[in-house]
Amino acid sequence: MSPPMTLLGVLVVLVSCLTKPTSAFLNQMAPTPVGRLAQQPLQASSSSSIIMDQKLHFRPATPEDMDACFAIESASYPADEAASREGLEFRQASATPYFRVVTTTDDDDDETIIGFCCSTRCHAFTEESMSTTHAPDGKLLAIHSVVVAEPYRRRGIATAMLEEYMESICSSTDAAGAADGLESIVLLAKSKLLSFYVNCGFAVIRPSPIVHGSELWYELEKRLSFTTLAQTVPNEDEQWFVKTETFCKPFPQVKPHLEAHKQWVSDLRRQQGRCITSGYRVDAEGKPGGGGLLFLAAKNYDEALELVLQDPLVANECVEWQLNGWIGQVGDVQLR
Repeated sequence: MSPPMTLLGVLVVLVSCLTKPTSAFLNQMAPTPVGRLAQQPLQASSSSSIIMDQKLHFRPATPEDMDACFAIESASYPADEAASREGLEFRQASATPYFRVVTTTDDDDDETIIGFCCSTRCHAFTEESMSTTHAPDGKLLAIHSVVVAEPYRRRGIATAMLEEYMESICSSTDAAGAADGLESIVLLAKSKLLSFYVNCGFAVIRPSPIVHGSELWYELEKRLSFTTLAQTVPNEDEQWFVKTETFCKPFPQVKPHLEAHKQWVSDLRRQQGRCITSGYRVDAEGKPGGGGLLFLAAKNYDEALELVLQDPLVANECVEWQLNGWIGQVGDVQLR
């Protein structure tokens, strides 16, 4: 019987770059991979290649799912690698957004759990990260299991499940994920699974110094990029504020901070979805000189002031500025 196609993974803070491309790193691996994948290498496939007799559904795991998840986990991993029932229950209860199952239904719409992915967040990659711990504000998302029940393996389900899992993480956290510091998904994999995860968008980093079970593991990382559409109008509990300003230093001294200001506004829009826009006033000939103008939405004046004080132009005393609330009398303002 072929070994199961499963994975135990963990996340790692990775601040250094690879010294060699992933392809070169893979070329240094042993020619005959070992691990818990099937004997023949698995070719990662898109979800469209899944056999059509399976109706797949993806959803968050519930406490009632733990019996089925533990049965799959214990049947798929060696005893020294499998999570305990208590460990799975902890991850589901403490890191609920990061525990998802894939199910299939029969003609009577009866649901069967056929696989799952689960992770926890942490601040640093240590042996402790692999145990029953979860740091809700950790910048690392440690994948512990990517597992499909034996009868459903080698059908592209693992690829579809992992792709949906990562898509779910990015879409559900969105701006909030960027704001609270989630940066990377990283995991541990055995050598025979490396090509599978590389095809899913991960980069091989190095052989891991962490010992888990009796075999060698490799660290892989997938950096997250959050792109959020900025709000175009304030939320119901927000109002408009306007900052006006004029330069108080020579332009050569202001220019670096002006570029930083543009990046600051862009990051607020892209990463946090902030309702904010910045520009400058011009004369009848389109020449600048009238000063800058910034619109932003905030819940109150204090919140708006706290944000404005972070503006690089303000923080570096490049401008004389004033902050006011704005109340529309006829019409309203909407950003694009």
